[in-house]
Amino acid sequence: MRVLARSGAVRAGLALAALLLSAATAAAEAGVTLDNSRIAALEYGLACPLRIVGSEAAPGTENGRVDIFDGAPQFLDTGGVVPAALGISFGVRAWAQEGAPALSVTIRSLHPPFAGTGTSVQTFASSIAAGSPMTHIYTFDMPHEAAPGLWRLEAEAEGKLLYSVPFQVVPEAAYDGPLPACDTPPVLGRAPAPRNGGPA
Repeated sequence: MRVLARSGAVRAGLALAALLLSAATAAAEAGVTLDNSRIAALEYGLACPLRIVGSEAAPGTENGRVDIFDGAPQFLDTGGVVPAALGISFGVRAWAQEGAPALSVTIRSLHPPFAGTGTSVQTFASSIAAGSPMTHIYTFDMPHEAAPGLWRLEAEAEGKLLYSVPFQVVPEAAYDGPLPACDTPPVLGRAPAPRNGGPA
């Protein structure tokens, strides 16, 4: 697993199109929950991976770390549908309202239980401030992580939800939507799932 949410250092890639939603527009129609008193805009969808430039400890995640990437993400809008394929990345980028104070943020990935570990919630710390967008990307690095079902990528600050973005992960064979124009197409892997009690 590779997960990122860090102001000023974001994971990204080239995509066929970008989806930019203002806080007052189509987010609700897509099932997105948004605190528009604190969040000015969101981008979300599929993305391509970029170069890893570091990592940080994140004990609330299955791997115990998050990777830090160089670049700025562009997202491909697939209507919230994600293929369960190894190497696929999807996520959210959020902008704070102008003049808003910096906030310490808890990032959550909610998903079906992983085979072999039972993990269904992963969390780590981040921050967001005006002029410094926060990005949260999830990549299927191991086959057991590509769990079909409802996923939600969320952010919370001061006990209140900033956003919650749903994604429906479907079996690779059932996905007929577009894919980001990545250098290396994602392919479902064959590695075994980890055993119970151990991280990936």
